[in-house]
Amino acid sequence: MGLSTRSLTLSFSLFLAAGSLGFAQKSTPYTIHKLEFRGTTPYSQATLEGASGLKVGAAMTQADLQAAAERLIATGAFADVGAELDGPIKSITVIFKVQATGPEHILRTSFDNFVWLSKDELTEGLKTRVPLFNGTVPEGGNVQDAVQDALKAMLVAKGVQATVSSQLVAPRPGQPFRMAEYHVIAPSVRVHLLDVAGVPAGFAPATDKVVHGLIGGVYNDGLVGGLSDKILADYRNAGYQEATLGVVTTIASATAARVEVDVAATLHPGEVYKVSKVAWAGSPMMSAETFAQVVKLHEGDVASQQKLEESLEFLDAAYRNRGYLDVVLDAGPKLDTATHQVAFTVTAIPGPQYKLRDVNVQGLTAAQRQEFDSAWKLHAGDLYNAGYVKDFLKNNTALRTLASMNASFKVTQDPEAGVADLNVTFFKGGTK
Repeated sequence: MGLSTRSLTLSFSLFLAAGSLGFAQKSTPYTIHKLEFRGTTPYSQATLEGASGLKVGAAMTQADLQAAAERLIATGAFADVGAELDGPIKSITVIFKVQATGPEHILRTSFDNFVWLSKDELTEGLKTRVPLFNGTVPEGGNVQDAVQDALKAMLVAKGVQATVSSQLVAPRPGQPFRMAEYHVIAPSVRVHLLDVAGVPAGFAPATDKVVHGLIGGVYNDGLVGGLSDKILADYRNAGYQEATLGVVTTIASATAARVEVDVAATLHPGEVYKVSKVAWAGSPMMSAETFAQVVKLHEGDVASQQKLEESLEFLDAAYRNRGYLDVVLDAGPKLDTATHQVAFTVTAIPGPQYKLRDVNVQGLTAAQRQEFDSAWKLHAGDLYNAGYVKDFLKNNTALRTLASMNASFKVTQDPEAGVADLNVTFFKGGTK
């Protein structure tokens, strides 16, 4: 399956109103006495002032106010911005009425391999350079690009010329959030040495195997799927719900093309937890009774992360097969540290329900396309069925002309319109 992509268009309104005096002329200068932001947002007053570009004590015209409101809108952090004035010309209060973008359009951030910067340096550097960065970024707007540009500048300040990329990572069972993942492509950052202290004797062979597999490979210790996740996987699957890994990196050697990193890690496994419950209240997609039949974790079982994720996959598929391509499943653990028991309560945020708008098929001859068309049953206007797409070839092995073909699928989603376009590319054998 190819990676899904999303098309997101957030609509914003800009309302500019004059207060007690208004703008007598477009060029009339006002002196800013106070900047006021009305509305609930996750940002501080200083952060909002920095994002607006206006400063207390400075002169301002109508064009300046318009530009400030447009700057706020362009960040993608606000679904709506209005601006008005109150007070005398030489001591004006600028009032912005802001509506924050919904949490479904806010992404967590992951920084995979920025080994030249400590976590504190990276976080504080980004907050200084990107006013609205607070560990998350809006899905739309210009903040994601601003973070990428800031990362490049921070590396240049360290004497490093780097190519930085970013990508959207969709949620999946066990990862109930969407994420903007930042990564240094060049120079290549590799693991030179890796030492893990604090490994219990019973886990030494398994941990050694993971460690040896990571040495010499690409360094990545991002939020999901990185070095820490890989080392901790065996522990989390064995019920160590509180297991953590402290990581310290040292650059062993560096050239313009390649950086070798020594990694010293300390494992803190904590205690083994057992399951007190795995609860799902039920929904039209899957009843509580059906979930209870497929769930792989039960009361008294060791709290295995792998079995929890496998259980969530059944529920995830039930939603995606009915068009809920953005469904987010959360089963955050509630730990009882006294009894070392954990309760998982599963919740679902379905998101929009998508219908298929268009299917674009490539890589087939006329005869093969005819056979494909005769067998393909997902048509424009139908609810998008992710399972049908995934299993099409497996369930249609009798299609003679397609017997030697494999296929990749790429979905482009338009959440505002609730439609999805599917690109299917066929190729002979192997993977693409």
